[in-house]
Amino acid sequence: MVRIYICSATGALATDASPVGGGVAVLEELIPHLERSEFEVTLLTPGAAETRDGIRQHLPVPTLERVEPDRILRLNARRYADFAIEWETALTNYFADIDPVDAVVLANDTAEGPPFAQLRANGFPQFALLHVIVSEFFSRRYVSQPTGLPISGPHLSALWRLAERRGLTRHAPDIARLVWAKERDLARHVDAPIAPSAPVARSLADCYPGTGVSRRTQIVPWGVTGQPDPALREQRRETLRDIDADPNRFTLLTLSRLSPEKRVELVIDALRLIERQSPTTAERLQLIVAGGPAYMGGVAYDRKLRQAAAQLRRAEVHFPGYVGVEQKWRLFAAADTFLSPSYYEAYGLTIAQALASGVPVIAAPHAGAHATVDERHGWIAEPTPRAFAAAIRRALHASENREILRRREAAAEWGRERPFDVAANRMIGIARRLAHGESPEEAL
Repeated sequence: MVRIYICSATGALATDASPVGGGVAVLEELIPHLERSEFEVTLLTPGAAETRDGIRQHLPVPTLERVEPDRILRLNARRYADFAIEWETALTNYFADIDPVDAVVLANDTAEGPPFAQLRANGFPQFALLHVIVSEFFSRRYVSQPTGLPISGPHLSALWRLAERRGLTRHAPDIARLVWAKERDLARHVDAPIAPSAPVARSLADCYPGTGVSRRTQIVPWGVTGQPDPALREQRRETLRDIDADPNRFTLLTLSRLSPEKRVELVIDALRLIERQSPTTAERLQLIVAGGPAYMGGVAYDRKLRQAAAQLRRAEVHFPGYVGVEQKWRLFAAADTFLSPSYYEAYGLTIAQALASGVPVIAAPHAGAHATVDERHGWIAEPTPRAFAAAIRRALHASENREILRRREAAAEWGRERPFDVAANRMIGIARRLAHGESPEEAL
């Protein structure tokens, strides 16, 4: 039997309990498919001590001796880097005792991933799910977004390589090494990186030229995870009343972890602009910001959003907090339009879930939007308050005529055509070929 070892730094968490994001959501969907295949599955996750629970093998990391697993979502940059290094050490020790024959390693993280170079040297075939190109995300989150400078992931990756050649990275902080050195190791040594969209594949290749990663990267769109139900629209009034929202208002929805890269303030700024330009229009609008704070800066960001929302006088904003699976699907179906203002989404699982629930989408022009949104069921708007305000008005106007019915049906049809099963079967095929020493390209 072929053994598959899944490495996930957040694998001990669940999307129904913590705001862990798309990486865990994809893993939760994929594991049952793997278990039904010919693979013997082991899910490696960090823990306070070494324990086994079904397929889940907890490996000890010192950080989790002091905090609960969900607390890693709120560590600052330095402490999260310490955690990631501890986790890599735990994986290194674990795989030192594992025979690579008839085994495949699947990485569900990059910066928090396994020792890619060492696994390759020891003969383990590897594939990795790309939920973010870390260099691209880092450049946007910490450089271009706050400064306005057009510095891309490939620019910073090139600067890192130059610094390495000149011996300047020896004293770099651990978080920097996790961004560039670790992702470069993935690009060099992983047999089949799995990208959910073509822009993500191109970004990885552009950040790490000369590694040959463009030839090995497989593009596998995730499709729709979970069980969307457009019929829940019939419960719209009850769903909105449960969170003290007004069923008579046109309802905008964002649903994500609350952290700065999600850029929810862009929607609030758009509503403020609508208030100034057309107060009566603003009185017809409400925004639901579903999700809890997570990762670095999440708590402060949540506070910032609530303060900005409190300044609105005519549009309403509701913060129901983190929502479980059942309430999530009810909110999707109750919304009139879903918004994805993020400045980075590799695919946009929530966009796909919203569409499958029959909800039109307004999205910023990130990779996820280009992979999922078209003119039949949504709008891509430039990331400015003016552009988002105009898109919200278009969505509101569409609700006043039969156009919205066409868009809702087009959205639901998009979802029906893209079940996650398709992606799961593709990834199983790739794992199967890697296990037998064959090229992953033949799995496409």
